[in-house]
Amino acid sequence: MRAFFLAFSCVLIVVLGSPRLAAQVTASPTASSGTAPAAAPSPPVLTAAVGAPAAAVPAAQPSASPTPSSGLPRMLIVITPTQIAEPVGQVGVTTSVVTAHQMDTQQLTTAVDALRQVPGVQVRQSGGPGTLAEVSIRGADPSQSLIMIDGVPVNDSASSEFDISRLTTAGLDQIEVVRGAGGSLYGSQAIGGVVNILSSEGSGPPTFSLLSEGGNRATQYQQATLSGADGRLAYSGALSYFSTEGYRTVNDSADNLAGSLRLDYHLNEDTTLRGFARYIRANVSLAEFSNSLGITVNPTAHQRNEFMLYKGEIDRRIGERLTLRASGFYVRDDLRVNDTPFPGSDQFESDSIPDETRGSTIDGVYNWSAHLQSLIGFQFLDRWLRSGDNLYFPAPPPPASRFVTVFNARRQEYAGYVEQVVHLFNDHLIGTGGFRVDGNSQFGEEVSPAWSIAIPLQKYGVTLRGNYAEGFRAPSFDELYFPNFGNPHLNPELSSEYDGGITKTFGELASLTATYFSRRVHDEIVVVPCQVGPGCEFGATAGNAQRVDTQGVEVVPEAHLIHGLDLGGSLTYVDQRHTPPLFKVQPLRVPKWSAEAHTQFVHEDLLRSGDQVTAAVLYTFVGDRDDIEPDGMIANHDAYHRVDLAFAYGPGLKWKLLKDEQIVARVQNALDRHYQENFGFPAPRVNFVAGVKLTF
Repeated sequence: MRAFFLAFSCVLIVVLGSPRLAAQVTASPTASSGTAPAAAPSPPVLTAAVGAPAAAVPAAQPSASPTPSSGLPRMLIVITPTQIAEPVGQVGVTTSVVTAHQMDTQQLTTAVDALRQVPGVQVRQSGGPGTLAEVSIRGADPSQSLIMIDGVPVNDSASSEFDISRLTTAGLDQIEVVRGAGGSLYGSQAIGGVVNILSSEGSGPPTFSLLSEGGNRATQYQQATLSGADGRLAYSGALSYFSTEGYRTVNDSADNLAGSLRLDYHLNEDTTLRGFARYIRANVSLAEFSNSLGITVNPTAHQRNEFMLYKGEIDRRIGERLTLRASGFYVRDDLRVNDTPFPGSDQFESDSIPDETRGSTIDGVYNWSAHLQSLIGFQFLDRWLRSGDNLYFPAPPPPASRFVTVFNARRQEYAGYVEQVVHLFNDHLIGTGGFRVDGNSQFGEEVSPAWSIAIPLQKYGVTLRGNYAEGFRAPSFDELYFPNFGNPHLNPELSSEYDGGITKTFGELASLTATYFSRRVHDEIVVVPCQVGPGCEFGATAGNAQRVDTQGVEVVPEAHLIHGLDLGGSLTYVDQRHTPPLFKVQPLRVPKWSAEAHTQFVHEDLLRSGDQVTAAVLYTFVGDRDDIEPDGMIANHDAYHRVDLAFAYGPGLKWKLLKDEQIVARVQNALDRHYQENFGFPAPRVNFVAGVKLTF
């Protein structure tokens, strides 16, 4: 099967790349594969390393803002699905976008809150703000969801995951989520999908904004943003600070200082230099750190993260057809955990885990015509990890144990990828085919082919989509080398996934999208119980399951009922199982049913001319699922509901340098539900904040 798709992709590139055939392709409007009718296509171009897709869109292109006053969301430009900037309706893979306008209207200040609004995506957080938050796409393990920031992969090497609890939405342009079909372009860790968090590009006159909020439990959030352009230089930056005392009586505080900067310098009309920088310092108390030992609240455990990302990039257009891009980046994620003894417990733990990734990418797009493009690229990653842990567990049982583990690990990953995008039959068939060859210094080579199609039937307001993709994930360093747990004989995970969907639009009033997906992962890496003893001092080790099958359905309705009122949501069903069952290992924390719904309303000239009222209601439902209790037993975890509210009022006053002002308020868990996203980690109680936002 893999050989067939590799051959298919090569033939597609060679045959469809013929200028003679390309000359027969003409332009016509298409329909969206998401929830909106498509705009007339413009020639796709290479843009800033999935750093600012909107920058590649001509001024006449429809905007990417789902404004409540303009009906259904208008055509969005995305780059993550194909690495070529295209309207979302021209890609066959299932893609969702959370725009800056949506984040502002719904007051989504963290990536955790923003991703909860995406169909098929579940965010699982272990406690209050700042605690570990993992992303699961279509039931995939968090290690199988690739997280990128401005096109840079940031999953750590220790666990193959990324903790998104630290990411704020300040200064973001949009968040693009590709569900499934990530392996042929992005390689390891993209089995479940790809989340790409994109910074905004500055433009126009300088704009400066300040947001200051405060609320219960000493919660505060401060944010400053600056953007604009001066001649050839465009700039955009954000600085934010969050802190709270938390929601437990002891040791539940958290704070987060985050800053980001993006610079775009246009040397000439053909060449652009870009620079990206991001720094995050996060501290969080770990009240539930010792709940597995029967200790209700740990008063001393504390975690600190320091994250930094730097990226430089150059885009160069050569002639009318070829665009090249080269980038280099550096990521460091430093985790420190400290737990000191306290009355009632002699346990202590000290962890220091610095994790670094260096990499570079070079790729290019050749435009045979406005409707035929070829992409070819190469990527190199150098991963390094130093894991140092000092643990002591007192008796009784198990017997008192002392673990001092230090190990270093390093590997190089290199890859080449090819992709062809073609529009045929007056844009009634839009196809993409390609493959990626990954080389790994530990696991050899792996070929991951993929293809997708979109069939817009504008006459009927219908778009059909389908795709097939393969992928793989190399074991993380912890899974391979962590003393008394790691297994150096693990095989990499191999996956194949296909999905098909249909979108039906009802003019500008409503749309309905339904998607079926099926994924099979061979040799999925799981935690396997083992008898405590030499080589298995924790009672578990890493192992390969024979096969994990996942299938499900996503239903996404959207509606615009009256002027300024938008409704939307999603319903996801996931069925996952190991085949055959492996000991007591089973899919955990994967609900069969989950849903989200949102309503947002904008009304102008309510109390005075020029004012604006914005209100939003967000609803989240996560169904029952199997989970691990603090004592290690697997049990059914009850479903939970959550409602969040947001409100803003802008008087529309214009005072000298003041361009806009808003009074803002939001309430999270407004119904004060008592629930846990993960067993043993109570979620925050009701939290309300209010403040002022000023724009100059």
